[in-house]
Amino acid sequence: MATEITPQATLWLRGQSKEFRVPQSKVFLLRLIQFGAQIVTFWFFAAMMMSIVVEQQTIEGREVLYLGIASSIWLASVYFADSLSAICKTQVESQLEDNIQHIWQQQQTALIRRYSPAYWQQLMFDHITDVGNYVSQYCVQKWLAATTPLVILLLIAPINYVVAVSLLLCMPVVPLFMIIVGKGAAALHRKHFIALERLGAMFSDRLKALPLITTTNRHQEQQMRLSQASNIVNAKTMKVVSVAFLSSTVLDFFSTLSIALVAVFIGFSLIGEFEFGPAMDLQTGLFMLLVAPLLFAELKTLGKYYHQKSKAEASAERFAEIFQEVSSPIRQQKFNGIDWLNFQVKNPNICAKKISISPGDWVFLEGKSGAGKTVLLEALMGFREASHQFPATCYLLTQDTVVLDNTLRYNLTLGKTIPDHLLWEVLVDVELNDWAFKLRQQLDTPLGDYPPLSGGEAQRLALARILLINADVVFLDEPTAHLTQEQHKALSILLHQRLQQKTVIWASHKSIPSHWFTQQWQLDDGNLRFPNET
Repeated sequence: MATEITPQATLWLRGQSKEFRVPQSKVFLLRLIQFGAQIVTFWFFAAMMMSIVVEQQTIEGREVLYLGIASSIWLASVYFADSLSAICKTQVESQLEDNIQHIWQQQQTALIRRYSPAYWQQLMFDHITDVGNYVSQYCVQKWLAATTPLVILLLIAPINYVVAVSLLLCMPVVPLFMIIVGKGAAALHRKHFIALERLGAMFSDRLKALPLITTTNRHQEQQMRLSQASNIVNAKTMKVVSVAFLSSTVLDFFSTLSIALVAVFIGFSLIGEFEFGPAMDLQTGLFMLLVAPLLFAELKTLGKYYHQKSKAEASAERFAEIFQEVSSPIRQQKFNGIDWLNFQVKNPNICAKKISISPGDWVFLEGKSGAGKTVLLEALMGFREASHQFPATCYLLTQDTVVLDNTLRYNLTLGKTIPDHLLWEVLVDVELNDWAFKLRQQLDTPLGDYPPLSGGEAQRLALARILLINADVVFLDEPTAHLTQEQHKALSILLHQRLQQKTVIWASHKSIPSHWFTQQWQLDDGNLRFPNET
């Protein structure tokens, strides 16, 4: 496992930050106002203490008013800065979710099947949040940590250069240690993500295989394996927690030690024990003592957020990998046929010396389970990296129909504007009109997470989508795999009737009339052969 973030992930993460530069700048400006108001508050407070303790004077109403105004600005800026930061984080997360949804719509199961459900769960529920925290909090805090210490030093130096020099000497230790620990934390976060993903995938697989585990009485063995995987995750979690605790403890130690040295110097200077450096009174001494912690406060906060950076870097590798896989297929309005030489899919390896398809051809694709028929169809559509892809509008009908948590109308049109009479005509063609007519709101009925559809009805709904889209080329990937023989026969006839004028590549294990097809392809050991060729 690499311990350094990849260049692609670095560029992607920086791009996310640049895209939200405006809201970041607004939060940064409010934080600076908060910082300035805090310093002004400390100055008026120190002046009031000077009047009460040393000068033995009563506090004027004007001083109290100034202190109240500065404090109010301080509190208000904290509130608005936190609110804008939360809004910025929400915007980042929403955009990432939209991008992932767009990729899912573009590549569908071709992308989803490459990773485990645990991988996608982590991506949606953890990694998106990590990137949101990085953009909305860490990036802004990085600017503050670079700006506020300089302001503090410039304020203290004219008052007492000895205090300023001592703070300046101690200050670099904090970011130096933060960077050293942070590099190790990033590697630990990546390993922790992988361990969590593997545990989730293992648990999901065992749930799917529960009937088999019960039949073979393997409960204890599988429980031990899950326990071992869980212990690995726990160990990696504790490493991440221990590094975070170590970083926080060391940062607190150095900052506390520095402030303590400043406090001792100021205290002994006020009572006359130290006589080097400029003279100071209670107001300047107390002001420096109140302001000095602010020099380390933003650095300590940056150290706290530095773990967000480590998590975001580990998450960015996942996002960069997914977004890099997305291709933009080159399409033309009408399919005019293909004549390819040396077609090849890289991963997994599938090759063919020649592929020729004319408009209107029907191709029957056969091969053993796991031979790569689905991969081949996905590559032809441009969903996988391959030497060639179809230069036409293609749509894929798979064995696992996706019914979206939306209305029947949206499931048919996928957001396009299509007149109602055309929708009903297609529903009649696929024999779903009676079912749709009985729905409470008919076309506008929400189907929900658990749509009231049988397997055959869901496949007919998917076929209705293809008919409405009017694709030139249709890929059928085991469209009747989970249906009964009667349903298979009825749906196959419907597909043949409705797609006769289209170019079709049909992958199936079930029997289909051979006279429907103009070509027959055989996929075996990564080689695409054509048995009917002479």
